[in-house]
Amino acid sequence: MKKLYGVIGYPVSHSLSPLFQQAAMESLGLDAAYVPFEIPPDQIGIALKSMEVLGVEGFNVTIPHKEAVSGLVAGKDRISTIIGAVNTVSRKAEGWFGSNTDVGGFQEAFRHFLQSKIKKDVSHPMVLGAGGSVRSVLFALRESGFRRLTIANRSLDRAHRLLDSLFSPDTRKEISVISLEEMSNQGVGECDVLINALSREAFPDRFALLDRVDCSGIKGFFDLSYRPDGLPTSFLKVGLSLKRPVEDGLRMLLEQGALSFEIWTGQSAPRDVMAEALRKKLGRSLSFGGEMPKMV
Repeated sequence: MKKLYGVIGYPVSHSLSPLFQQAAMESLGLDAAYVPFEIPPDQIGIALKSMEVLGVEGFNVTIPHKEAVSGLVAGKDRISTIIGAVNTVSRKAEGWFGSNTDVGGFQEAFRHFLQSKIKKDVSHPMVLGAGGSVRSVLFALRESGFRRLTIANRSLDRAHRLLDSLFSPDTRKEISVISLEEMSNQGVGECDVLINALSREAFPDRFALLDRVDCSGIKGFFDLSYRPDGLPTSFLKVGLSLKRPVEDGLRMLLEQGALSFEIWTGQSAPRDVMAEALRKKLGRSLSFGGEMPKMV
């Protein structure tokens, strides 16, 4: 019988996961299908029960359900427990089991960015934003050995609450919090790489927050988001204008999906096949050694 996997979100029609997950399954000869399920937030509990009855083997979780699903699964891995968010769910005898591959996906994408593009030591990342995705980013950075971190966010209270939920006072002494206004007016200080977690829709054409900021000391620009047309985001255009290395969120998307695939199947994910599926859809490389397209 064909095994069923999927991704839940609201909305979910934009998701690229069915594209590369299905390609991966077919390349390994798995009799499986990966489909999107659009689930309104007020139906998430019913949806999980229904998917269990339908025999779904596993599924990814995207916005806005990651935190809600974390509270509904029968068990969770260490990272999901700390982060408080689940993006991968698998069927177990005792019920749904939640995992978080966002952390590993970011770690691998950022490692590749540092080693293959920046090719210089960096020691002090600045993260723009304090939304849900930043939880995984901060945890991943700390797990990767970065001690000095700065968060720039509109609401200082929200940023501090996020840190309080992730780290003890003793382990967050080298993490600074500033407002986006302060960053825009006073600069990035000693930070040497920028990681953008602000919504792409908030800055569709120009990343105005950096208009007056001296970014000469920044060695690279990493954006968690990506444009479906394959072109650079407004944030990455700033980096390209300074001739700095840049990376968007496509590799992170693929890496977290590959880790989910391995949890479900117990097989190594065919990352090249997954990347090729994305390349055909978007008309650009995932930058496995390639570069971002030129600005337009």
